[in-house]
Amino acid sequence: MSPVTFVPTTPEWLADPFPSYRELREQDPVHWSEALGLWVLTRYEDVSLVLKDERFSAANRPPQRRLNRPTTMVTADPPDHGRLRKSVRYRFSLSAVNALRPRIQEIIDQLIEAAQPATEVDLVSQLAKPLPRTIMLELLGVPDPELVQAKIRSTPPASKAEPKKPKGIPLAPGTAMPGESFFQEAIEQHREELEDDLIGVLLEAETGHRLTPEEVLDTAVILYGAGQETTAKMIAGAFYHLLSNPAQLEKLRRDPSLIESATEELLRFDAPAQAITRRAMDDISIGEQTIRKGEKALCILAAADRDPEVFSDPEALNIVRDPNPHLAFGTGIHACLGATLARAEIQTVISTILARFPRIELATDDITWEGSFIIRGLASLPVVLR
Repeated sequence: MSPVTFVPTTPEWLADPFPSYRELREQDPVHWSEALGLWVLTRYEDVSLVLKDERFSAANRPPQRRLNRPTTMVTADPPDHGRLRKSVRYRFSLSAVNALRPRIQEIIDQLIEAAQPATEVDLVSQLAKPLPRTIMLELLGVPDPELVQAKIRSTPPASKAEPKKPKGIPLAPGTAMPGESFFQEAIEQHREELEDDLIGVLLEAETGHRLTPEEVLDTAVILYGAGQETTAKMIAGAFYHLLSNPAQLEKLRRDPSLIESATEELLRFDAPAQAITRRAMDDISIGEQTIRKGEKALCILAAADRDPEVFSDPEALNIVRDPNPHLAFGTGIHACLGATLARAEIQTVISTILARFPRIELATDDITWEGSFIIRGLASLPVVLR
C-alpha cells in the first residue's frame, strides 16, 4: 500500500475533500504532513480530545498581533480566553438570539423582495452574504464599511486640507487586522456617544479594566469577520446540498418542523469550517503517534463529522439523523460563540425560501468552490426561484 498523502491545495480537493479525508481516517488517522509541517487528525475521537485538552494551546496563530500575546478569544488560552469571551457572550445567548429572530426574518424578506424580479439569482451574493453581514453590523452598532467606502470614493474632496487621521491604537507595521482602521474610527465615535451595542459593551469592559483598548479593537474585528464568513458559507452550502438531494428536500418540504434536525445534519454533512489548529504544550500520545511539544495538530472537523465510528452511513445526508453530535462549531471552551445565532439565521432562511418558493432549483450544475483547508465554501450558487 502506497503512503497516504494530504494535498489540500488542488481544485479537485477543494471541490470534494471528503475522499481524501476518508483515506486519511482509514489508513493514517494521525498523519504527519511534511508539506504543511504539522499533524493531521481525522478521527472524531482524536479531534474531540485535542480540542478539549488544555495541553493543546489555541494561541500563537492568526489572527493576532504579537507572538505570546493573543488579543482575541479565538487565539487565547485560559485565563485570558474566559475574560475576553465573557465580555460579549450574553449578547449571543439563546434568549438574545430569540429576540433577534423577528429582525432576521425582516432582513430575509427584504433580500428576497430585492431578488425576486430576476428569474435567476445568486444565493451567495444576494442572500447568504448580506444576511449575516447585516445582522453582525447591527449588533456591533456600525454602518456597513463597504457602503461607507463607496460613498467616500464617489465624493470629491471638499478641500486640499490634510485628511483627518483616525484616532486609536498606534499599530506596528504589518500587524493590522482586516477592517481595522474602519473599526478604530467606529470605536472612537462610540467613545463620544456610548450605545447599547457590542462595541458599547466592549468599551464598558475597557472602562472596568477588563479589556485593553487593543483587545476592544481586535474583538470587534474578529466578531465582524467570524460572524459573517462562515455563516454565509453555511447558508449557501445548506441550500446546495438540499437541492442536490431531492428526497431529503421533499421530506423537509412535507414537514417543516424538521428544520432544526435538518440544520444540524447540513452542518455535519459539509460545514465551512473544515479545520482548527492547536499546538502541543507537552509530548502527547494520540493513537500510535506522539505529538511532540511545540508541534501543531490540524484537527479536521469535516473529517471527524463523517467518522463511521460515530455516525451511521456518514456519507449520506439524513435530515432526521438522531443523535447528531457534530463538531461543525468546534467543541470545548473555544466552541463557536455565535453558534446559536448562526443556527437561527440558517433555520429562518431555509424555512422562508422553501415556503415561498416550493419549486426552487439549481440553475446550473457548474458549481465553483473556494477557500482552503481551513474555510471552504461556494463562490456562487445560481438558483431559479419558483
